Amino acid sequence: MRHRGCLVSIALVLLFSWGCSRQPKAPNSPLSSSELKALSSARKIEDIFSKTAETQLELTENSAISTISDFVRDSKGNFIVADGLRMNNVWIFSSDGHFIQNLGRQGQGPGEYSTPVSLEVSPEGDILVDDYLGSRLIFYDHNYQYKKQIISKGKWYHFVHVNHKNEIFMYEGMVPASVVMGLQKPWIFDTIKKLNNNGETILSFAPIPEEVFKFFFSCGTDGIAIDKDDFIYEMNPLFYRIRKYTSGGQLVKSFVNPHFQQLEPREGRQGVLNGPYYLEKSLLLVQLQNHLDIFDTEGNFLAGGIPLSLNIIYSDGNSFYVEKWEEPQSGEPFPNPVIISYKLNL
Repeated sequence: MRHRGCLVSIALVLLFSWGCSRQPKAPNSPLSSSELKALSSARKIEDIFSKTAETQLELTENSAISTISDFVRDSKGNFIVADGLRMNNVWIFSSDGHFIQNLGRQGQGPGEYSTPVSLEVSPEGDILVDDYLGSRLIFYDHNYQYKKQIISKGKWYHFVHVNHKNEIFMYEGMVPASVVMGLQKPWIFDTIKKLNNNGETILSFAPIPEEVFKFFFSCGTDGIAIDKDDFIYEMNPLFYRIRKYTSGGQLVKSFVNPHFQQLEPREGRQGVLNGPYYLEKSLLLVQLQNHLDIFDTEGNFLAGGIPLSLNIIYSDGNSFYVEKWEEPQSGEPFPNPVIISYKLNL
């Protein structure tokens, strides 16, 4: 089965939590008592979310997807899918899965890319493509026409985010392979940087947790979300602690599932944290292997241990989206994934 790309050097870590105990109402929670009660009593996804769509992405000779490195919905409601790890392409599908066109193309010229790892949609509806090896951000307008690019003036990061003020943030939580392989000593680096429109770093914050260096593991996975008030939530995929920052890089607080136990690395066992994902109801979702934890944006742990076997790839409004890969029938090509969406019932 193919799945969202994770760059694994040596897998020697277990991250797991059942977290089924529920917390009492916190006085500073943005949710109502009835909403907190519904969350605390949830035992399965269907208790608090409704499945709203199950969309098969069309497979054509021009739209064969190998893995999803990032996924967004644009201002038209279309699905934009990037594979910057294998196929190095970006595709546009309608909300019912029909293939529309490619976004840009491979190359080195304006509007072209080599490794389109990450995607973002700006408040104006522009689509940003992070061309990692090209060290640049490429902007396309809402009609999918090339608009401009920003070329990096320094070290480039894997994942791009834009807040409601059109400020650009890049995230990098992956431990360098040279450190994983023992060729270099670990060093602390900031996982988030803020760029200006010239590609220059104007702010750097959120140092990588030292605990991450205990693991012989390297994972290229996004680890931040931005809420409606432009607070930034960061979580390294190898170490379970959410850190809340202002857009100016000031740490507000950190929090974690109080029932989670971070285990020492053991050979042959692995796991990766997925998230955080933000919902407009002031909720944060974190996926731990096949289970879901839910917090509010004040850091209160609301629910945990909810079974969810499919990988979350995106959240928008009060909905989240998962990818489902199915094995092909005998003699048939490997199908594109199915995108399943869930909407919050609260």
